[in-house]
Amino acid sequence: MVPDSMMKGLVASYLASPQGMKMIHTYISSADGQASIRKYLATPEGKQTAQLLLPSMLGGLNLPEDVKEKIRTANSEKP
Repeated sequence: MVPDSMMKGLVASYLASPQGMKMIHTYISSADGQASIRKYLATPEGKQTAQLLLPSMLGGLNLPEDVKEKIRTANSEKP
């Protein structure tokens, strides 16, 4: 039997490899992968994760800087 921490290390190593990254990209680009992401983002944990990732993701979006700044400001305000 493989200890839990050893298994996690093996999985993390695979996901960090070129083959693992390709597998992740293929899955999240698929309809099933996108549906899973939307389902996760609808949960409280998913919303919190999205709020943490949004500032980094804005750099990859084709939006005017003033719009990005408004999003950053709104995202940083606590409800």
